[in-house]
Amino acid sequence: MFSFGHVRFKLSLTQRPLVVNRRNMSSSTRGNPAQYCLELVKRTDHEHFLTNLLLPDTIRTDSFAIRALNTEVSGVRDNVSDRTIGLVRMQFWKDTIDNLYENKVPQHPVAVQLHKVINQNKPSKELLLRMIQSREQFLSDKPFDTLEQVELYGEQAFSSVYLLLLELLGNDSGHAKHAATQLGKCEGLVTILRATPYNAAKRRCYLPSDLLLEQEVSSEKVIRGGGEEQAVRDVVEVIAGRAQQHLDSCRFRMKYMEKDHKLVLLPAVAVDAYLDRLSKAQCNLWDKSLHSRNSWLPMSLYWHKFKQTY
Repeated sequence: MFSFGHVRFKLSLTQRPLVVNRRNMSSSTRGNPAQYCLELVKRTDHEHFLTNLLLPDTIRTDSFAIRALNTEVSGVRDNVSDRTIGLVRMQFWKDTIDNLYENKVPQHPVAVQLHKVINQNKPSKELLLRMIQSREQFLSDKPFDTLEQVELYGEQAFSSVYLLLLELLGNDSGHAKHAATQLGKCEGLVTILRATPYNAAKRRCYLPSDLLLEQEVSSEKVIRGGGEEQAVRDVVEVIAGRAQQHLDSCRFRMKYMEKDHKLVLLPAVAVDAYLDRLSKAQCNLWDKSLHSRNSWLPMSLYWHKFKQTY
């Protein structure tokens, strides 16, 4: 459990972003778009790779295509040194999505596989575009202005994925959509926390400016490694607390949802595990315990699938 003063929280986040290097992909993988997407997610997004493996057979392959797109756009910031170049790459993916709905397919394995998903299922183009747009914030290397902006980022970057997967399952449940939205906001908040040490090493800070000002913490203090600063921990506590609220709201809807819809939200287990470790680390984002892979996660995910919970 996560404990801050009189408040108890459970927390869980993701690892630092990884840079995609297609030269490491075998020629056989590049010639198989579905396998390319799977391998890309496996290399760059371990936790969501594990949760994708437990999805229903009917959407598993398509889910890797959607996650692969998310990986492509989330890796843009670490692959460019100039904001303009980053925006050009983002625009490439926006144009690609528009073109795919008109049966114009660029020779990129992720685009090829996404075209198959679009032809077979007609998922929402707006949700795909939202995923891309959500990453443009990071090209400026400036903090989010408010906590609400981080939640909006989470809704665009993560909720969009879950809503797309629910569309593939033919979901028309308002409870499932609400739970997906809440989990996305939670993941957005957790991801900002989890990536803070990595970004600080690159002289970047994305923690909300309003919280930093409230605690009289400068971005420079965070960049220099503010794990021992109580004011920085207080900022982390507030963000973690908001993430916990969204996670609780997501889980409250569990009793109203179908079995397959619950599988879509299994990433809640990983988020919960991270937040729990963050609590034990007393909100120190630089604590070594937060930067090792959770070896119990595969078993925990399978156990939740068996129990039909998340």
